[in-house]
Amino acid sequence: MKAARSVARSRRSPPLVERIARLLLCATAVFLFSAAVKAVPANSANQNRFQRTVQHLQTAAPELRGEFAAIALTHLANAYVEEAQLARIEARATGNNANLGGWSAMVDYYARQMPLLLADIELGLPVQLILGGEQSLAITVADRTVIVSPPRLTQQNAFEQKILVDFCDQHSCEDITGGNATSESLPAPTIEIRPEWTFSAQGPVCAYQGISVRFASAKNLANSRLLCEQFLREVIALTDQLAWQQRHGVSIDWDGLHLQATPHSPEHRVAVNSIGDSLIVTVPLLFHSAGLLQRVLPWIRQWLTNQQAISIELNASDYGWQQP
Repeated sequence: MKAARSVARSRRSPPLVERIARLLLCATAVFLFSAAVKAVPANSANQNRFQRTVQHLQTAAPELRGEFAAIALTHLANAYVEEAQLARIEARATGNNANLGGWSAMVDYYARQMPLLLADIELGLPVQLILGGEQSLAITVADRTVIVSPPRLTQQNAFEQKILVDFCDQHSCEDITGGNATSESLPAPTIEIRPEWTFSAQGPVCAYQGISVRFASAKNLANSRLLCEQFLREVIALTDQLAWQQRHGVSIDWDGLHLQATPHSPEHRVAVNSIGDSLIVTVPLLFHSAGLLQRVLPWIRQWLTNQQAISIELNASDYGWQQP
């Protein structure tokens, strides 16, 4: 797996040789005996929230471990089904049906192994969660093992985050990931946004909790209202998600925080720290407006550390929001 991780991603789809090699590695792992997978002693200081959750579940109730495994395997199956569909679309678009058609068939075959494992989990067969040498997760059900990794390695962190979100929606994860009383006490900002508008010769200003956005004129005011409210909703949604991360014991690297697009999805991935913690949130204005995230991060950080807002003044024209 280490060799596959080092291959650069310069094209929209991974090179065919890499894609086939990666699938063969994963497909072979499905049929390995659990004894062949060696767990590596964990150092919690270097583990992200996904890895800490897996570490906790290794000794948790079998039913809880089975539920986590079922969620992970369902996401894995969906990822490979989607990859097969994309390969078929690409084959039709490029005429490369011989190679891409074979790839999609192999991916389909791998995806069809997941329901077999899910059926075994439903039957109550023993489930093991094992963190390997690179802290990658292997799930063993009875005598079959699968490595939980999507077809495209660049999506690994976002993939793990979606598994966590689904699992933590069904179970309280505070005890699992070691949240602390200080972060748990932080109130999540409300998602209902009611900004105040003021008007002057310099143009209208939209303001909320210390964030101000100035528009150059009152022309197309209805559109300006929509833009400002969308922007504020995105800031509050990101603040809410970061507060959730803190409540679950995640350390936030404020200087390294950045946004990434997620393929074939309107959502965006936020890299929270260097050990792989991330979150998924839909923030198109923050993503497409250069430098905007860095402008609002001081406000978010201040809110989460001592619940006191600071003032940030923005010009809509700097981000192309001012309509003619």
